[in-house]
Amino acid sequence: MGVRGQRSHSHLLIYPSIIVNSRSTAYEVPNPQSAPSSPSPVHRPHRSAMESAAAEEDVLLHGDLLLTVIEAHRLPNMDYFSEHLRRCYTSCRPPLPGSTASKFGPDATQHHHHRKIITSDPYVTASLAGATIARTRVISNSEDPAWNEHFNIPVAHRASTLELQVKDNDVFGAQLIGIVSIPTARIAAGKKIQDWFPIIGPKGKPPKPETALHLSIEYIPVEEKPEYQHGIAGDPEQLGVRNAYFPLRKGGSVTLYQDAHVRDDELPEVTLEKGAVFKHEKCWEDICHAILEAHHLIYLVGWSIYHKVKLVRESTRPLPDAGKLTLGDLLKYKSQEGVRVCLMVWDDKTSHDKLFIKMVRSLPLKYFLWQIICLPKFSKLSRDQHLHLHSMDGCSVL
Repeated sequence: MGVRGQRSHSHLLIYPSIIVNSRSTAYEVPNPQSAPSSPSPVHRPHRSAMESAAAEEDVLLHGDLLLTVIEAHRLPNMDYFSEHLRRCYTSCRPPLPGSTASKFGPDATQHHHHRKIITSDPYVTASLAGATIARTRVISNSEDPAWNEHFNIPVAHRASTLELQVKDNDVFGAQLIGIVSIPTARIAAGKKIQDWFPIIGPKGKPPKPETALHLSIEYIPVEEKPEYQHGIAGDPEQLGVRNAYFPLRKGGSVTLYQDAHVRDDELPEVTLEKGAVFKHEKCWEDICHAILEAHHLIYLVGWSIYHKVKLVRESTRPLPDAGKLTLGDLLKYKSQEGVRVCLMVWDDKTSHDKLFIKMVRSLPLKYFLWQIICLPKFSKLSRDQHLHLHSMDGCSVL
């Protein structure tokens, strides 16, 4: 999708998205030349009840939030229990045959290798009004991780605090280490914040003395962003959304679907401007034809994919015999033609069998997102891509 001069066709079914908040005191930024580099708390005067209430009020942040997650200090070892079990198992295990002691006797020189210490695998997520707006990478086995990751986040959220959760990445899911909460009233004041903040654990206090997170935060309101003054399309320097992953291209088209399948004359006409009438397209049928016409790539992403589903039940236009196959057989048919078929099924932790335990899906989502990308005929000058985004149930027969 990174080739210039291509035409893209996006097919959309609109779906809703759903998407939590505490207080903190700041720490002084430690002097880089001081040793050790540990945060020291700033002693601030006690806030009045009125100031505390004002800090908890919802504030609208509308603009750009520049967030840098720099580092953390003295995080607890969340994997201590696993490491303790490993050491117990190692000490109780009999020596392997052919070891140094058995070959050369107890007086022989033995080489002791220092084992790698197992500790937390921390990462940080930032949330505003319950929506996760940023996430750092995971740093393995570190109690003093340095991320130095910068995020430029467009925000339009009304909230009382910006919440940063420090978590330990684990096999069975993330484990909360602690939370840093910064009042949005302080952020909205416009001054750049670069400080150490104490990490408050689930018990209401830092897990260890001086456990802290080093952050840099700057908020630029929309009124101070010239590219927003005339709308996205009126940006004098760059048409379209800035800093997008893919650059703006011409020649694209968008098809909106009322439903997965609509019979002719089943829905009322929708009158558009200049007397035009909206034409209700047939989503499943369009997907089937896009797959049939693909010559290079079919990329299908879904929460769960039911391979026995038939895409077309009531054909309204000529359909090749392959179009009557189930989705799984159709994808195998295209693969045998030489088309590259890629599937990525959502790896949901609740849909696996682990440790002899049958785990069931218990998530409150009825409709799941499908993404299908198809590449039809190709020429040296342009590519014609069909991207289908659907909020439909792809794991059951519709």
